[in-house]
Amino acid sequence: MFDFTRQLTLGSALLYAKWRAGGRSGPVTLALKSGPRFELRPDSCGNNDYGVSYEIFVLDYYDDRGRIAANDVKLIADLGANVGFSLLYFLHQYPHCRILAFEPHPSHYAQARRNLAVDGTAERVELYQVAAGASARAMRLTDRRSSSTLAEEAGASDTLAVDVADIFPLLEDKRLDILKVDIEGGEYEILSDPRFEHLDVGTIVMEWHSRGGGIEDKEWCEQRLCGLGFTIEEIFTQASHGMFWGWR
Repeated sequence: MFDFTRQLTLGSALLYAKWRAGGRSGPVTLALKSGPRFELRPDSCGNNDYGVSYEIFVLDYYDDRGRIAANDVKLIADLGANVGFSLLYFLHQYPHCRILAFEPHPSHYAQARRNLAVDGTAERVELYQVAAGASARAMRLTDRRSSSTLAEEAGASDTLAVDVADIFPLLEDKRLDILKVDIEGGEYEILSDPRFEHLDVGTIVMEWHSRGGGIEDKEWCEQRLCGLGFTIEEIFTQASHGMFWGWR
């Protein structure tokens, strides 16, 4: 809690403490010292707003470690925008950027739009309510907060009908200064497509997810990117997932 509070402006820190003490009965709008403004909802609403915001704004997973000149970033593609916290981070870290973003979960998509409106930066983002893929089709999405995954068929009752978009026509012929990928296993479809190697990507930051092979799946992702001239720098690695930067 205290690490999160230290990222807030003084007024928001006091408001956040009052909100927690009052039982967190509804959403609260907070401002970070770094600039972003966003809405934080209580976990009772069936979301993971706090966990995702902690990873992005406290653990600073998208910190480029000074490797990228902030004013030079013009276009970012965000595959798996969730509730929009990564969008807010990028928009304030790179003040001249625009973002193409993709998020299939209907409530995450709606909350991402809400957070962009609260932050006042919606005009800099094209946000699509689709899953990022290598072919257009209809699929099901498990309804698991920030860990929803695509499924071929409706199995359990906790699945939602979503559209998958072929992202390559949307990204080709563009210079992507940063490509962010966090799509809960969908990264293999994107990376394995032959068209991926023709995208003009300067830097990639991604979360890999095990397909059952654990670290071997991480190594597959890294080898694919290294073969395209990227140098890998680890952010964190666990048995089932992890994150890394790819620079070139």
